[in-house]
Amino acid sequence: MLIYFPQMHEELIGEKVEGASLFDPGIDREATGDVLVYRPEELPVEPQACRRMVDDFVSYGESLGEMFKFIANPQPYDRDQFGERTSAIHNELAARISPSVEDKSEEEARIQNQVVLALCYAYEEKHLELDSLEQNLTDKWAGFGESLGLDVDDEDDRKAMALGGLMANLPGMGGGDILLPWQKVLEGFALLLPENSVLVTSDVEAVSFWRDRDFEFYEKEGLLANKALVLREKAWKLLGLSSVPEDKQWLEREFTVVLNVTEDA
Repeated sequence: MLIYFPQMHEELIGEKVEGASLFDPGIDREATGDVLVYRPEELPVEPQACRRMVDDFVSYGESLGEMFKFIANPQPYDRDQFGERTSAIHNELAARISPSVEDKSEEEARIQNQVVLALCYAYEEKHLELDSLEQNLTDKWAGFGESLGLDVDDEDDRKAMALGGLMANLPGMGGGDILLPWQKVLEGFALLLPENSVLVTSDVEAVSFWRDRDFEFYEKEGLLANKALVLREKAWKLLGLSSVPEDKQWLEREFTVVLNVTEDA
């Protein structure tokens, strides 16, 4: 099974791959055109509750912007990786885990990782909304300038002032591209995806991270239409950890990652 990584929205996929699916963290979404969507069976949190948990978490804390800064900038992989906000999720988890569940720690981990992936989904969604807003403002400025007979330089100055104040402090933006929280997505995928999953990526940040650490890329046929560069490694190593965390043994699983890029290794 081919799964896009780390993108969860069709609009963020540069080059589509036949047969590859977008991951659905359990939040009802509209049909995504020609791109397949994969939602794992038996996700612990149903869609309506998952959306509510995400909305609650987004509203928790000082501001929406602070939450997105956290998602965009991965923190060290310690147990309390969400800082003070962890308690909001843990309280919800405790209320949802049935007394009959034998391994409550595993069930809690599944719920928490589903919610984190849903937050990453919301993070992408918000950036797409802002991108659409920016385009609408640009179009309106163009029409406004024409109606007032403004010259190009004046219009550009006004446009820059309007968009600058709105967009300057948005996290995760670099040269017009969204810097996706690939490490958080990978950790969740390691727990929730089936064993036959192959990650399809063109994410510059993740690929650069692995290249800098001299991971072995090799050519392989049969995954994409053409021969492609492939990496196979344990999840904890792909995350840059020195060992598998004691409380996150699911990171011991191996992933095959196929690079949907044209550059050479």
